[in-house]
Amino acid sequence: MELELKEVKLKEIISYSKHKGSPRITVLDSITDDEFREIGELISRLKLLFLCVPSNRIAFINNVDVALKIAKDFKKKSQVMYQDFAKRPSGSLVAYGLTGNTRSWITLRDNGYIVKAYDEMGQEMQEPWLNTNIEEVTPSNLYKLGLKNFEISLGIRGVGSSGNSNKEILELSRHHFVNGGIYNAERNCYYPKDTTTARGTAEYNKLEKLFRKWGFSSLH
Repeated sequence: MELELKEVKLKEIISYSKHKGSPRITVLDSITDDEFREIGELISRLKLLFLCVPSNRIAFINNVDVALKIAKDFKKKSQVMYQDFAKRPSGSLVAYGLTGNTRSWITLRDNGYIVKAYDEMGQEMQEPWLNTNIEEVTPSNLYKLGLKNFEISLGIRGVGSSGNSNKEILELSRHHFVNGGIYNAERNCYYPKDTTTARGTAEYNKLEKLFRKWGFSSLH
């Protein structure tokens, strides 16, 4: 699935983040053109969904840990915004998964609107650097995407494609990236940073087994 995303105004992104059921959004500040090209390469490798925001900012949809790692690596301020709300179908999850229908929903948690801001070193700030106390607008552009509050793996035209990749491989690649892993260009995948330990070796072998299982030479 490919989406060509246009620039979305910050007011719409903030308004969208306040709606229950919307995905978590992480905004990075002050991205130069050269940095955007470098971040674009990471977006392609890790199959991230992002939005361009006026005044040289990027907003990532879900994958908060990955977005915060990118912000820290590029020494950029970042801010995470979301409604801490979750619900589930009252009946069988299997039946809901097959039909998409449920008689009612059960609220699992409802902790309100959460905003967490971080400085250029990745340290949490006491006060947000983006003002979220705004006059809200209808986020019509973002509604069109039909996103939910769960992990999304999408290709972005001009940046990369999710193609035929396996989600489990992708999630492991993201996990190793967040934890300082090493990029394997042949596999287009991040591997454990240390394979001299039993755990690192096991994680390496896990990825290799998944590539063989699915018949992929690389993460596309």
